[in-house]
Amino acid sequence: MDKEFSFIIIDDSELDCFVIQKVIERAFKNPDIICFQNANNALDTIKVQGVKPNPTIILLDIQMPLMNGFQFIEAFEKLSPQIQDCYTVIILSILSSTRAPADIHTEFNKRIVGSIIEKPFTIEKLLSLLKTMGLADEKTALSGKKFLPE
Repeated sequence: MDKEFSFIIIDDSELDCFVIQKVIERAFKNPDIICFQNANNALDTIKVQGVKPNPTIILLDIQMPLMNGFQFIEAFEKLSPQIQDCYTVIILSILSSTRAPADIHTEFNKRIVGSIIEKPFTIEKLLSLLKTMGLADEKTALSGKKFLPE
């Protein structure tokens, strides 16, 4: 696989953004990462970028002020299908014992939301997700770059 991809992190917690970025940087050499602490700003950037040649994984927190993850997805679904197809949304959430990931996943358009990852975000969860999505194997990422050694 020789496509390259990038990441957009949307989380109101500066600490969570930092940790998620470091996890991605630990897994890949020179990853393309943009962090937003405000979902409105992320949505505006996506609109301006329009259709992108390479896929982007959006790591989206659900519980945020101003525009939460649910509202972001509702607004994202109003973008053109050509723009939507450039992105895969992965929900990052602290799941309560009363709501299973499958229950939350059914609330979203499965074409938009690729998966749900329970916080804390770890390199193991990232690599497992990418393998499940067919975006990575044991040793390489989509870009053909080797994962950094542990």
